[in-house]
Amino acid sequence: MQLKIRNINDVRVFSVAISVIAMAGNYVLQYLMLPADVFERVLFSSEIITVMLAAPLSYYIGTKLLDVNDLTVQLEHAVNHDNLTGTCTRLSFYHRLAQMEDVQLVTIVTDIDHFKQVNDKYGHQAGDSVLKQFANTLLRNCREEDVVARFGGEEFIVLLQDVSLEDGVLAAQRLCDRVREKKFMANGQRLHITASFGVAEVETVSEVDDAIHKADLAAFRAKRNGRDKVYSYDPELDSDAPHSQAAE
Repeated sequence: MQLKIRNINDVRVFSVAISVIAMAGNYVLQYLMLPADVFERVLFSSEIITVMLAAPLSYYIGTKLLDVNDLTVQLEHAVNHDNLTGTCTRLSFYHRLAQMEDVQLVTIVTDIDHFKQVNDKYGHQAGDSVLKQFANTLLRNCREEDVVARFGGEEFIVLLQDVSLEDGVLAAQRLCDRVREKKFMANGQRLHITASFGVAEVETVSEVDDAIHKADLAAFRAKRNGRDKVYSYDPELDSDAPHSQAAE
């Protein structure tokens, strides 16, 4: 069993537990090693000394274990969350996906329209601020069980659980509307930001990458047709043609 100390109250409990164990150990050792008359004379004083030594030492060790736990939590958060936007990392996305079985899934691919122009005009610091606000909009308008992940640059993936493709399109449209309505701020100026969305159904957990690719193609069609739109994947309309220019 792994010992975890998560707060100062756990430190106090740990200190008390160690002190009690030390007192019990001291009692047993003296009972076995000392004559009865000596044992009775020194028991009280020896127990006091044991507590005086064990309590501060165990409290100190407890605080160090608390520091280790805090550091572990920070490292786990750094691994599982994008340090700029707070969304899931790619690694965390696939880890959570692996825990989903027999669940109907829909994936949404989205990125900010004309994001390069934001960086060119206002600078990368302003671009980072826009990314944070965009990610926060996605997180605020998704359910707790949904997964929002940043896959790179301004591209984000949203994984919806227990929804049909039609409901996934409605969810993507809601996100699209919220982005358009939001007051984005950068360098003290209000920016009008929109995003394009592509939606695809995930056939099985093992085929999520294929679904992401299909949703990406649908998002490319949304950009090609004017941006600020939501499209679901259509094999007749979406192709694997290069789309780097439309993605800007």
